[in-house]
Amino acid sequence: MILDFFGALLYIGIVFAVGQWTVKWLYKNEGDESADWLSFAAGFAEMTVLSTFLYFTCHMSVQLIRIVWLLSGGAALFSLISRKLLTKAGAAVLGCVTGLWLVMLLPGLIGGDQYYVYRGNCSDQQTYVEETVAMSMHPIGWYESRTEEQIGIESDVLWRGYQWMVHDRPSAGLMIAVLRWNGAGEIYWVVYLFRMFVQAMILPSLFFLFQAVSQKQKERQRVWTAFGIAAAALYCVGFWGQIQYDIDAVSQMSSIAVLTALTAVFFQYVQGMADGEAWNSRQYVLLVLLASAGMALYLESALVHGALYLLCGLLLFVRERKKPGWKQGIQTVCIPILSLLTAVASNYRITGFLKGQIYSSVDDGRQAWADYFNRWWLGRYGIDDGRITGPVSRLVNCILSVSGMYNMTVNYDRYYGVAALVLTGLAVLLACLVLFCLARPAFEKTERTAWMLWTLVLTGAVIVIGMCVGNKYWSAGKLLYYVSPYWYAFLCLPLLQIENRRKLTARLAVFLAVVMLFSNAKMVLARAYDTKVNWACSGYRGNYPSDMIPGLKHWAKFTFDTEEVKEADGVVIRNLEMVSDHQFYLQYLKVKLTCAEIPFISENDVNYYGDKVGVSEKRSLQGNILTLEAVADENGRYEIRQTADQ
Repeated sequence: MILDFFGALLYIGIVFAVGQWTVKWLYKNEGDESADWLSFAAGFAEMTVLSTFLYFTCHMSVQLIRIVWLLSGGAALFSLISRKLLTKAGAAVLGCVTGLWLVMLLPGLIGGDQYYVYRGNCSDQQTYVEETVAMSMHPIGWYESRTEEQIGIESDVLWRGYQWMVHDRPSAGLMIAVLRWNGAGEIYWVVYLFRMFVQAMILPSLFFLFQAVSQKQKERQRVWTAFGIAAAALYCVGFWGQIQYDIDAVSQMSSIAVLTALTAVFFQYVQGMADGEAWNSRQYVLLVLLASAGMALYLESALVHGALYLLCGLLLFVRERKKPGWKQGIQTVCIPILSLLTAVASNYRITGFLKGQIYSSVDDGRQAWADYFNRWWLGRYGIDDGRITGPVSRLVNCILSVSGMYNMTVNYDRYYGVAALVLTGLAVLLACLVLFCLARPAFEKTERTAWMLWTLVLTGAVIVIGMCVGNKYWSAGKLLYYVSPYWYAFLCLPLLQIENRRKLTARLAVFLAVVMLFSNAKMVLARAYDTKVNWACSGYRGNYPSDMIPGLKHWAKFTFDTEEVKEADGVVIRNLEMVSDHQFYLQYLKVKLTCAEIPFISENDVNYYGDKVGVSEKRSLQGNILTLEAVADENGRYEIRQTADQ
């Protein structure tokens, strides 16, 4: 674990160094220290596109890609030092991300595998883990030159991982594979290190967006900066960061920093167009780079962002009563075209995934998933069903929850009668305040960039509501996550802007921002408490999507360490049917044994969809063979133990 940790620190340093060099070269306002906040998004975008191209197009192994990373990081650092471009502002950005990352690692350090093997979406998490293992162990050419049986005899984990990497969006998994410096390390720990990094990396991108949409006074610069950083950090560790981590949305989380930075840069670009500024080729390259990485990491969100940008840009020109020139129009249209071409050149297989997603994202069958993934819309404690406040509580809880105030809803199991009516009334007032703040820019003068942010948020909200009306709740929930950084920034805006606080409307908006930030801070404390008292580490109870397989984490201990069997020439895994949803428990063992390169045979071998794995029967084990089976402790909780040699 220690070696993996220091490998992750080196990984973070390389991303930062490459990003620093990139933004110093590409950002349009040379010498502007605010560009330092783009370093992580730019560096991660650049290394994502490069790594994807090297693995999928050049058929290079992950081991060689790491060497390219080291050379790129070293060259970028040398250039920065020799040109004296390393600044205190850059060091502050690196410190913020690294510090937040270290804090966010604490729950995993306390809970171990039990905490981070999976959270609320075990099947999706398993696909990312398997494709990461497959890419980290062999180049794609190795898989393409072998049959399913030849790959499966080594490990069926590798075969499924290969299938995911060619039929899915594999760039996030590849970026985790590059992080796996220590081949003998624990893969789930490595995945956790990566996930916490991309979550912490949102901080500088969101703060850069704050800078783009806020008016600041120089005499309050330090106070404003400190508050802006704290608010951005609360997105990462508060409700929105937690819910997206807890549904195991790895690709989604990996893309947020890149796409948020892209949004801020796009705001600057389209405003330059409106002001008739000359075309800036460096800014243009930065836009294409960020958009290309966004497509590689999470194609669905990138496409939604593109549609929102188009509407936002057009509405800005309508508001300004201006008309873009034909050259400007062509240049803007070419951004998504060049980005898609770059993504396809890096990995042409993504076109098949794109086609599949277009047909299936609004498929009626998928909408049933909302029953699990969107239950948090009803608030932490649910609604007052069957009583007079029932219909009201449903609507109010939805408004508060999708505004990031999930835990500010009324606990109707605890409060009833007059108390329930009073608390519901307060919740109604807070929900009305949310709607008021959303409508406020329509009748009050709003600064141009803040108006663009509002337009983006309002458009996203209208689409989400439209999807709900059309019974596409799961699709609406996904879109809500895509726009969540902008919804969060919009609600924070009254505290970030320097405006006339004597106006009642401004004071109401500030009050809502304070309540929303308080709610997110409270969420952090709730996570800390939950980690302390919940040994199973299954996450929040109630409406929160944290227990996809009820009981599995409570009745199975995820504590297996391959060091226990490192001397073995092979392992036999006894039938695990006595464990609830044993296929996921079995898959946990198979992934670990595959990473340790220990051959295994599993009795009653099934994958995590319950399908039989026939190739397991064709493996032969010789030498020192150990046996693993699930044994219940005095509390009835199963754990994997070595029982006897064969």
